[in-house]
Amino acid sequence: MSNSMVTFYSYIVHFIAALGLGFSKPQTRHVLTFIHGIILTDGEKTVSTIRRSTHETRHLSCMTRFLNESPWCPNRANRRRIQFMMNRIKKVRAKQGDTRPITFLIIDDTQSKKDQTTRKMEGLDYHFSHSDGKSIWSHCIVTAHVVSEGYSFAFDYRSYFRDSYCSENGLVCKSKNDLAIELIDEYESPSDEQVYVLVDSWYTSKKLIDACSTKGYHLIGGLRSN
Repeated sequence: MSNSMVTFYSYIVHFIAALGLGFSKPQTRHVLTFIHGIILTDGEKTVSTIRRSTHETRHLSCMTRFLNESPWCPNRANRRRIQFMMNRIKKVRAKQGDTRPITFLIIDDTQSKKDQTTRKMEGLDYHFSHSDGKSIWSHCIVTAHVVSEGYSFAFDYRSYFRDSYCSENGLVCKSKNDLAIELIDEYESPSDEQVYVLVDSWYTSKKLIDACSTKGYHLIGGLRSN
């Protein structure tokens, strides 16, 4: 491993340690392996390719058991990550004496493309991809991104499923707008913060405008041609 890669890896180690996730040493090693492997792996990212990219010596089953059986809560880990980033932003604001800080909450959606031969993975369907200009076999994810005080980080996300999939699996059917509103509602801002929600024309609807207004957030969005 090159010196630059060792240095880069050390940043990941320090970040995970700073989150205070309460993981055991084996769990922490698995987390670091997955994060590092996702960054290093070109093309399709599977547990097998991640293991090869990181030269992991433990058996593949150890990594899959960490994901499927190990006693840890991904939602708690995500909350700790979000809280850590928000605390960093608050420290910068306090140092700068910013009395009317501005935050941009960016809502969008993206597709995680899969090979058309992949059929057993849950939630897959054909979703339109603007970059491809056509519908592709994929997962569709509605995302929220925070930009403030020189920081830019992924806030949270929601998986979007077709109505047919929701009906077959006993899930509540939610539109992309519904999921976007959930993400907006989830973001808690201090009273002195000016929040600007940025969306494209797909999300500019009365429901979303009302959701922003209820939270006291500003909305910047595109309008559809019709």
